[in-house]
Amino acid sequence: MTHAPTESPRLLHHLFDAQAARVPDRTALRDDRGSLTYAETAHRADRLAARLHASLPGGGDRIGLHLRRGTDTVVAMLAVLKSGHTYVPLDPAYPAERLEFIAEDAALSLVVSDREPPAGLAALPTVRLDLPEPESPPDAAPAAVTDPAAPAYVIYTSGSTGRPKGVLVPHRNVRALVRACDDRYALNGDDVWTMFHSASFDFSVWEVWGALAHGATLVVVPEETARSPRSMLDLLVRERVTVLNVVPSVFRHLVRAVRPGTTPAPGLRYVIFGGECVDVADIRAWRRAFGPDTRFVNTYGITETTVFVTSRPLTDAELDGDPSQDAESGFALDLGEPLDGWELRVLDENGAPVPPGGTGEIHVAGSGVALGYLGRPDLTAERFAEHPAADGPPRRHYRSGDLARVLPGGVLCYAGRADSQVKINGFRIEPGEVEAVLRVLPGVRDLVVVKTVGQVGEPMMTACWTVADHADPGEVATRLLAVARARLPRHLVPGRFVVLPELPLGPTGKTDRRALAQEFTSAPETVG
Repeated sequence: MTHAPTESPRLLHHLFDAQAARVPDRTALRDDRGSLTYAETAHRADRLAARLHASLPGGGDRIGLHLRRGTDTVVAMLAVLKSGHTYVPLDPAYPAERLEFIAEDAALSLVVSDREPPAGLAALPTVRLDLPEPESPPDAAPAAVTDPAAPAYVIYTSGSTGRPKGVLVPHRNVRALVRACDDRYALNGDDVWTMFHSASFDFSVWEVWGALAHGATLVVVPEETARSPRSMLDLLVRERVTVLNVVPSVFRHLVRAVRPGTTPAPGLRYVIFGGECVDVADIRAWRRAFGPDTRFVNTYGITETTVFVTSRPLTDAELDGDPSQDAESGFALDLGEPLDGWELRVLDENGAPVPPGGTGEIHVAGSGVALGYLGRPDLTAERFAEHPAADGPPRRHYRSGDLARVLPGGVLCYAGRADSQVKINGFRIEPGEVEAVLRVLPGVRDLVVVKTVGQVGEPMMTACWTVADHADPGEVATRLLAVARARLPRHLVPGRFVVLPELPLGPTGKTDRRALAQEFTSAPETVG
């Protein structure tokens, strides 16, 4: 089934097939158990695809991938697509109840696993990769899907009601993502990427297909290594990684793990951030330790719009600036420019464009917009809706729920989540707007603002923060309150500031705001 398309690749796995034909002997995948060339990866994927096709010959089914992080994960992704089906990641670290929910909600037809499946998956037909293959594998399967609009994968995101939502993303979207990023980054087959994230987190989509589409080497990071900053730093050096995609919270832990004499990652060309706001102080600390050769890129994106919407490279001038002036100058990273084929608009509650100085909801149109939510037509209609275009017919937009401030010249700055707003004394408050002002203060390592409840049940904002190394907590706390009062309207000043030893992280590496809302009461207050 592996082939080198003579035309522009139509399907996602065709991007891999083209490289397998071009550089068959180059290392495609590596993990803690070994490595596979492009030819070996193609052979394994084709054999597994034939087994899947023998069980599900029609095409268009959804197949769960219940696999440890390793080369088998990527081989299985390829096999599912080659057999004409859609892959649905099932992280083995997830609770059994969540896995069972996804299996039922996605109506999985089959599971690929490397272990005895848990109770919630046990009733489904399973292809076990930890058991010997059949002695006579089935014949190669014909391509069952030829339409690039067919779904390639379903990734589940948390829902505001507590019910996860399955996002359907077609082949064409990821192809468009790779093509658009080619115009932004100088990526090539000599690069070494990491698959740092779980396949259940959409950042992994870019990690896998961005690497394979360029004929690069993809190092699949074991979960235990991903959880250890020191081990991860060692891996970057040992594997000579050149492209690292990472959530800012994780990058902060990498920076803090650097010690005098730590060997720098010798060829790291790009660090691409996604999923959270970037703290420029962390990048400056990295550059002080390892020099200015690495390029840093901030991105904004959503699962429903295929990983990235915008990208924004950080300049040497910004990174070499005086950090003590950041707060006074109001320096904050803007969202950057939309990728080619993506469109980003900031609209008010009535669907009208927000003028400079205003804040509105980010709407995304264009090449990255997903097909919708699996089995949720009402929610799909609510979040994926047509809006009038500046020119031409109405276009399908995704309502992100994210807010942005429109600065002079049309520059956009992220302003948090619309659904995290809190109403206090009649004012609608977005915590992200407050964080953007306070997080850049010298002496603050990290800071988030969470919605909490006061002593008599009134809603309020609490700023939870951690102190930077060698800073005096009392002095920083005093400065926080002073800057908040000087730069924010009274209704945006947090009612309480709480200093914590660390901010808790969730399973994807992002700050766990729900945990903070429960934890802050046990921490000592630095400012009341």
